[in-house]
Amino acid sequence: MSNTLLIALAIVILSGCSEPSKTTNIAATDITETRSKALIEKDNSENSGVNIEETQAMVLLSGLPTLGTTDSIAIIELDPESDNFGDILYDYPLPKLDAPMHHLYYSPTGRLYATGLGSQCSLAEIELVRNAKAEPIINNFECLNTNGQNVGEDIMWHNVNGELTMFVTFMGGSDLSQVDTGTIGVFNAQNNQVIKIIEARESQVEPGQPYIKFPHGISAYKDRMVVTSSTHPTIPTEVGNTITIIDLNTLEPIETIVIEDAKPVGFPSSPVEVLFVRPSIVENVKPAILVNTLFGFETWKVPYNEQTKTFSAPEKLYDGATSGTAVPLEFYGNNDELFISHGVPGIVKRYDLKQLPNLVSSGEDIKAESGAHHMIFYKTASGRKLIAIQNNLLNLGDAKDDDPTDIDFLVKLNHHSVTVHDLETGERLGEINFKEKYKKGIDNIEALFGSGFTHHH
Repeated sequence: MSNTLLIALAIVILSGCSEPSKTTNIAATDITETRSKALIEKDNSENSGVNIEETQAMVLLSGLPTLGTTDSIAIIELDPESDNFGDILYDYPLPKLDAPMHHLYYSPTGRLYATGLGSQCSLAEIELVRNAKAEPIINNFECLNTNGQNVGEDIMWHNVNGELTMFVTFMGGSDLSQVDTGTIGVFNAQNNQVIKIIEARESQVEPGQPYIKFPHGISAYKDRMVVTSSTHPTIPTEVGNTITIIDLNTLEPIETIVIEDAKPVGFPSSPVEVLFVRPSIVENVKPAILVNTLFGFETWKVPYNEQTKTFSAPEKLYDGATSGTAVPLEFYGNNDELFISHGVPGIVKRYDLKQLPNLVSSGEDIKAESGAHHMIFYKTASGRKLIAIQNNLLNLGDAKDDDPTDIDFLVKLNHHSVTVHDLETGERLGEINFKEKYKKGIDNIEALFGSGFTHHH
C-alpha cells in the first residue's frame, strides 16, 4: 500500500489543490445500529444521566522509531471543557508488527476488533473490559487466523441466512505477489473462524466476468454486498477503478462496475469507501450505492432497483477536481446528517441524511487539518454536541527515514492530530497533536464501549 499511495499522493499534492473559500459502524444491519444505541443508553443510565465516558475515545497510535516510541491502543479525554483534554488516560502497548493496525470496529454484540495493514496481524480482537474499579482496560490483544489473508481494511457484520456473519476486506488477498490480489474473508461472528474466502482474480476469470481486486470499502443491503477496488498494497502500478457486487445467497461475485471519469492525477480512480444507502439509514429511500474515489476526487451514486435486483449506470454527484478538494475518504453519519472527509485540504463536508442518496448540503464545511479521515460524534458533560476528526492518512515508513511518517509529501496528509469542533457551527474548540505531545502518529479514532457514529458502512 505504501508505494502506491506515496507515488499517487505525490502527484496529488504537487498538483496543488486549492482550499475552498454516538452510535455505530454502518455495518449493513439494523442490529449493529440498535446495539450501539443500547450501549450508550445503558452507560447514560448507569451514570445518573451523565455518561462521563462519552467524551473518552479509543485511538490506535503508531510509534515513531526515530522518536523512540512504540505502537499502542490508548484511551484519551476529548472534552475540550475538561482540564484533562488531550490526556492519555490509559495506554496498552501493542506487539511489534510489520505494519500499523488501522481500523477499530465494534461488532453488534459489543466485541472490539481491529484490522491491520501488514501480514503479521491483519485482523485482531481486542478484549476491552473493566477492572475491579470499573475502569476500562484492555485485557488481551489477539491476532486472529485469517487463513493467509493479508492487509485487512474494513469490517462489516450482516445477517446471512439468519446468521450474523462478519465480513472483512483484505487488500493483499492470499498472495501479495499477485498483481490482481484481494479477498473477502467470511468469518463466523461467534468464534472468529473463517467460513469462506471469496476470491475472484481478474486473471483467473473469463473476460467480462466479475472479479475482486484490492477490496477496501464494503457495505450491504439485504442479499447484495458491494466492495471497492482500491490499490495494491505493494505494487505501485496497480490501482483499481471498479466496485464489485456479491450475491450473499451464494457468496459469489455477480457484477463488476467501473467507477471512473476523468483522471485528475493520471491514475485510475481507486474507489475507496462505499455506502449502500438503504431504508435502515433513511426511511423509504430508494436504495443506491455511494462511492468515494481516492484518486478521482469524486463521489458517485449507483442506483439500485430492489425489485429487479439490478444496478443502473453510475452517476457522478461531486467532483473534487473542480471544487478544490482531493482524496475523499470516509462516510460517517449521525441521525440527521452524512459526513464525508476530504484529506485535501482537510475538510469534512456535511449533507442532509433525509435527501440521500443525493448529496444536498446541510451546512458549511468543517475545517479540520490535512489528512482529515475518521471521526466520531459525542456530547460534552454540559451537553454540547461535538465532532472529533482524526487528521492523518497513513503512518508508514521505517527508522531509516528522518521521520517514518514524514516521507516527503506524505507529511502533507499526516497532521498527526485530532481536532474537536462544535457539531452545529463547525467551530474548532480544541486540537490534540499526537506527534508533538506524545511522539506518536494516530491511525484511527473510535468511541469507548460502543461506536461513535450511527452510520459508516
